[in-house]
Amino acid sequence: MDLRVLGLSIAVWSCALQVAAAGDLAALAGEWRTVRHGADVEIRDCGDGSPCGFLIFVSTDITGGEVNDMRNNDPSLRDRPLDGLPILWGFSKRDKGWYRGKLYNPDTGQTFRSSMELIAPDELKVKGCLGPLCRQQTWVRLHSIQS
Repeated sequence: MDLRVLGLSIAVWSCALQVAAAGDLAALAGEWRTVRHGADVEIRDCGDGSPCGFLIFVSTDITGGEVNDMRNNDPSLRDRPLDGLPILWGFSKRDKGWYRGKLYNPDTGQTFRSSMELIAPDELKVKGCLGPLCRQQTWVRLHSIQS
């Protein structure tokens, strides 16, 4: 095979993979309601084609009136406001979703290994693991709740 044809084939294949990954991220992007505490999270592109999630709402009834990241294990981060707090990052794409990411829980100040899979257009399975113990939740797209 001609090296130019091989190079072109690799370039086209690479672009197709990037478009597919971007399409998956586009389907995932938006605002989601968590199961526990009913916090709202906005998922958007981290800038590298992977998803990042940011808290956009958490009731002060749930946080005991706290508006900052008071339970963070790092004392220098405890003044960060909960509004806009990054809680999902570092994901890699796989066939059925995203894996090898991180999930931060401001309730406990802990960071977990995480994976996410869109199981329906308005349902996102989010899994967090600490050591061998894992828990998962199904988040619901916010616009489907408001409709």
